[in-house]
This record gives sequence, C-alpha cells and structure tokens, in this order.
Amino acid sequence: MGKKKLILTFAIAIIFVFFIGYGIEVFHDTPEYKDFCPEVYHLDNEKACLEAGGEWFDETTEVIKEQIPRKATHCSNKLDCHLGYQELQDKHDLVVFVVAIILGVLAIVVGVLLKKDAISTGILAGGVLLLLYGTIRYWRHADDILKFILLGIALAVLIWLGYKKFDKR
Repeated sequence: MGKKKLILTFAIAIIFVFFIGYGIEVFHDTPEYKDFCPEVYHLDNEKACLEAGGEWFDETTEVIKEQIPRKATHCSNKLDCHLGYQELQDKHDLVVFVVAIILGVLAIVVGVLLKKDAISTGILAGGVLLLLYGTIRYWRHADDILKFILLGIALAVLIWLGYKKFDKR
C-alpha cells in the first residue's frame, strides 16, 4: 500500500470513529455534572453557600508545622449530589457501548466485503477502533465475566479477520 493510500486509510478510520462518537452525542447527550452538583467551591460565606445548594463546613484544624489553630471554612457539594449524575452517566455509557459495538461490527463486516483496499481497510480499522471506544467507555461498569467475554469476542474477531483477510494460503 502506497503512502497516499495509507494516509487515506488512517484518515477514514479516525474520522469514522469521530463521526460515530459525535453522532451518539448529538442524539444522546452526555449528562453535565453541573446540572446535578452546583459549582460552590468558590463561595466563601455560609449564606451564599447554602443558597447555592452547597454544604458549609466550619471546623477548627491545627496546622502541624506552626502548631497554630486555624479555622477552616469552605463550601462543598452535598455528598449525595453526584448520585443522580452518576446514574445518568452510567446509562449514557451503556448507550455508547451498545451503539459502538453494533456499528463497529457492521463496519468490520463492510470493511471485509469492500473491494477498494484503502477504503475497506480504513472502514475496517474504524470498526475496530469503535469497538475499542465502546468497550473502554463501558469497561468500569462491566463485571469480570462480561470483560472476559468481550475480550474473547474481540480476540476471535481479530483472529478470524487475520485468517480471512490476510492469510491467502
């Protein structure tokens, strides 16, 4: 494969993944942390903190080096504010995973079936990258058995592709 075809292959693979990733975001927005937990860390008085939905901490601490008691006050988010955000983020990661896996597998199949070398290889590589992207987004939510199955499927697909596409014996 010549340099131009190689560059075209990489460009197709990368842009394909960005296109699908951005498409997912267009039709299924990522939740925003600030919609669940207000930005309160910059507030320096109790009233403003509480009005903004934060939690005011007012405690006496001792600085070890100086042995001088200091009053530590700060505004922070309530401990449970992130729970709603995390629940929606987990659901979004699942959507990204499912769409990326389906479209990644389709892209791999299309890449194997197409006859134009640079285009087919680019779409195939984009499909593999999309599988990787979807899996990485969902990895922290998956249990060990699902991770094992995902890795096994990925390995089987790659070995099959290598055998079908590259080994002409």
